[in-house]
Amino acid sequence: MTNPFSKTTLWIIVGVGLVSLVVTVILTVMGPDAKYSAGTDGYSVSAIGHKGLVELLQKLDMPVVLSRNDSAMKSKNGVLVIAEPKIADKENERLKALIATAPHNVLVVLPKWYGYANDEGRWVGAVDLQPLVDVEAVLTAIGLTGDNPVSRTPISPLWAPSKELVLPRPKIKLQAQAVADELVEPVIDDGQRALLSHFEHEGKEIWLLADPDVINNAGLRSPENAQLAVALIDKLREGGPVVFDETVHGHAQTPSLVHVLFEFPLVLATMQVLICALLVLWAAMVRFGPKRAPPPPLAPGKDFLIANTAALLRFGGHDHDALERYLTSNIQIVRHALHAPDSLGPTALAEWLERVRGARGTQIALPHLQEAVASTRDPQRVLELADQVYRWRMEMIHGSKYRT
Repeated sequence: MTNPFSKTTLWIIVGVGLVSLVVTVILTVMGPDAKYSAGTDGYSVSAIGHKGLVELLQKLDMPVVLSRNDSAMKSKNGVLVIAEPKIADKENERLKALIATAPHNVLVVLPKWYGYANDEGRWVGAVDLQPLVDVEAVLTAIGLTGDNPVSRTPISPLWAPSKELVLPRPKIKLQAQAVADELVEPVIDDGQRALLSHFEHEGKEIWLLADPDVINNAGLRSPENAQLAVALIDKLREGGPVVFDETVHGHAQTPSLVHVLFEFPLVLATMQVLICALLVLWAAMVRFGPKRAPPPPLAPGKDFLIANTAALLRFGGHDHDALERYLTSNIQIVRHALHAPDSLGPTALAEWLERVRGARGTQIALPHLQEAVASTRDPQRVLELADQVYRWRMEMIHGSKYRT
């Protein structure tokens, strides 16, 4: 059968396919990036953002999750934080669904500000207050309705924490925002309006922080606000994780297996698999160039001769005999080097060498070395003793300065 494509066309098709696959994987892994947000979300480092609170909780060893999908499920053993959700019909429906499916404690922070990002996109050049009607829409979405449910005052009132929680008094500099006491159970209020409160909705308890200036990046500059935020969230999480929902800020992301595989720590296993695949591919590739000549059966040089002799001695079981001869040879070398009298026999020579060793202050005693050599049969011990024999010879000839 004739090939329907020419070789050039086939390479073009394969190349386009590979490029498309690589681009798809890269786009899936990278996804929409939210880390440079200047809004009111957990990625934002601007004055109205909440990245400061996220990092503060992490430094206190609290498990924090910036969730872009399935936030309610992730918070089943902790607290779900919905901070300043966007004001739109779609987001309000998403907020209702989050409240309805949250299995545990929920902390809702009402919106207050919207900002205009500067040229860098990480900071706000200007901010303005959200209309109260938009804030009331969030209250309606979480089940609170009434006449003038939320209000603002130019000067922050004197907030009075209830005895339910021992909390510091927060500091709010501009347009303190609060909810009418009759709609909720106040925890921190001024007698008529609640800054922090809780209420029941569809069988679950919802905590409500009316003014985000307590926990946003600008507000956390006040130690009282930071203490209040940490104490409140630590109580609500009950030892579980703190899940900041980012879907209500437009950062929703569809779960992706490929994306998870390239996130830490699974990226380490993914890299190992890819490296193994490349090695397998490399090993399976057709070789290039002439065939490599086989190595000679006998390697040149004295290294091969020494290794082969040692192997033969080991195979024949003569390593102990070789060690004894090595010791005898070294004794004779030392004898000649130190000019020992020729009339000394083996025993007298050993005693003479011991007296010299004592005068030189070296450590290895020849009688002990001879006894160890005579009694050893372990191949590994033979090597150790051979090293000691060599060090004994060098110390006797060169003195204690050679000691190792």
